[in-house]
Amino acid sequence: MPRNKKYRRLGYLSQIKHFAPIKHNEIYNCEMDDVILSNEEFETIRLIDYKGYTQVECSKSMNIARTTVQQLYTDARYKVSLMLLDGRHLFVEGGFYKVFDEISLETEVDNITGNRQRRRRFRNGDSEN
Repeated sequence: MPRNKKYRRLGYLSQIKHFAPIKHNEIYNCEMDDVILSNEEFETIRLIDYKGYTQVECSKSMNIARTTVQQLYTDARYKVSLMLLDGRHLFVEGGFYKVFDEISLETEVDNITGNRQRRRRFRNGDSEN
């Protein structure tokens, strides 16, 4: 009998649930299947790419193993590439998670990782701080 699945802790739920390509000022209707990005995959993209977390910090924040974060991140990047390159519609939905306060999760991660200053990288080289 398999063990019970652990809830993944999320600090943010996107209010935007559907991403669609636009062609000639109209929503492009692709003949291919839609892409479903789970809320956990969305959270790994948010934490690693947007917030600048390492995979270890992301795993501590979500309360899962680093290898699980790596798999979620790989799957999420592939799904986003399908949307960008094939023009598929992307929906953010589903998953096995609980939403927590983002500030308390950040504080917990900083305490575990030694309060390292995290700086988000911008395209022009400036940082968020």
